[in-house]
Amino acid sequence: MNSTNMDLLITNAHVLDAFSGMDGMYSLAIKRGKIAGIYPIGAILPASNDVLDLQGAYLSAGWIDLHAHVAPNRAVIGIDADTIGIRQGVTTVVDAGSCGCKTFDDFEKNIINKSKTRVLSWLNIANVGLYNGSSELADLDNIDEDDIARLISQKPAIHGIKVRMSHSVVQNTGTGGLLAAKKLSHKLQIPVFVHVGNQPPRLADILNLLDQGDVVTHIFHGKPGGCLDSREDILPELQNAINRGIYLDLGHGTESCSFSRFKQAREKGLCIDTISTDLYSQNYSGPVYSLAHTMEKCMLMGMSLPEVLAAVTLKPSLVLRVPDIGKIKVGAEGDLTYFTIDDTEQVYSDSEGNKLMGKKQFHIYGVVRQGEIIVNDK
Repeated sequence: MNSTNMDLLITNAHVLDAFSGMDGMYSLAIKRGKIAGIYPIGAILPASNDVLDLQGAYLSAGWIDLHAHVAPNRAVIGIDADTIGIRQGVTTVVDAGSCGCKTFDDFEKNIINKSKTRVLSWLNIANVGLYNGSSELADLDNIDEDDIARLISQKPAIHGIKVRMSHSVVQNTGTGGLLAAKKLSHKLQIPVFVHVGNQPPRLADILNLLDQGDVVTHIFHGKPGGCLDSREDILPELQNAINRGIYLDLGHGTESCSFSRFKQAREKGLCIDTISTDLYSQNYSGPVYSLAHTMEKCMLMGMSLPEVLAAVTLKPSLVLRVPDIGKIKVGAEGDLTYFTIDDTEQVYSDSEGNKLMGKKQFHIYGVVRQGEIIVNDK
């Protein structure tokens, strides 16, 4: 191999990129795991040690799943990161609170360091996260603020703090866990990623504590006390939080994506910023399946292809404050997803068992992860 050559040249790609607005045929060059060149049709291309001809297939920045659980056999819920990552077109998976400050070292050693998929973390505010059950905030003594602050300052894979604010988790401690997380958030200048569900605490009380850059996940769950008020208008506290600059994440999960709530919310102008799965072993075989399947549901609910791709590339990179993923630009990570969209009928189910027929399916051929081609063998 010639060391002066590019490592990989991707040709005949229909590039779709929310960051640059590219929507057309281009070639890309990768060198040392980074995007080194972007070339329009007709340009003279550099020599390369390897060539991937996409023959007109779509190419986007590598997909990012902002909310999943990838600590199998450790946390009470989890699934292998590469199973729902690179094998499904996803180059970055963010684990949403499976581990806390006392279990992060184990998570880093056995999950982050052993996965081909990039694995990042929303660190659970509770010391052991979900390694020892799912009511981690029933006792606020399970929070060690000094240890959390120390760990976050040392570990670049941690991008914020996860707090689960539903009644089964907090029991009688209300918003105490969120208040602790917000104290750390202000001190460390990092976002808080907040699970909402069964109340109490009330969604309004949760939202009033959030600031610019914080994220609410499971926003379109169909449970009482959700994003719309009794008149099916946007909850005032939610609109105020949006005006302050919070982000809204889908977080499909087993119980947290209602077609009817999604539709009602969009009719009122309420849109999600990011599409995520909340995948783990118990919902991998339905109703969630994959990030691609979840993206298809979002298109079924009226989101366009550019909106959907932005919600799994550019928007998550902004939430995570990582400038070199989620976009196609020279110098960015060589993380890319290539795919086609097929017109094939399929039945889709939400978290409440409601079904709809859709006709747009992603066919994922593979990913490029830091310049390495990983072909989908399904």
